[in-house]
Amino acid sequence: MLDDHRSEKMLYPNRDSRVLCDMLSMCFDGFFANSTLCGRVGNTLDKHVFKKVSSLYRRLAERLLHSVGTLPEDTGTMNPEPGYIATAYLSALNAADKYAPSRVMSVNWQVLKRIGKLVRELDNKLFANIIVDYLACIQIVLDKAQQRRKAAKLIE
Repeated sequence: MLDDHRSEKMLYPNRDSRVLCDMLSMCFDGFFANSTLCGRVGNTLDKHVFKKVSSLYRRLAERLLHSVGTLPEDTGTMNPEPGYIATAYLSALNAADKYAPSRVMSVNWQVLKRIGKLVRELDNKLFANIIVDYLACIQIVLDKAQQRRKAAKLIE
């Protein structure tokens, strides 16, 4: 379903490319954090979940990067949300092994909410719908993971 959205690079208004860059930053951080945690966790369930979420963030980041084309010039007025997400992921990864999975999952939910908010700012509604498809896939994986982790008594 998600692989069929390949198309030529589209030119976006300057505002859209700035929003897309913020999303790209958060997706890359999500890819890195989930991939790192996948290598750290000991149980198969968590390994699978964090590998899958990492892969989904990577695919969305690749799609965003492909669509942005040329990165906009830095004006010195960066949106602080990507910085908050990067800090939250780093903090979660620095937690003890016992707490890191739950903390990274919590940040994953924050990323979905923040990107969901940013997608509403896009002028290109067709591309916004493509991004929403990716977010829905990530949300489904997170929902199922939360249920399975609860059933396995990995969370309370």
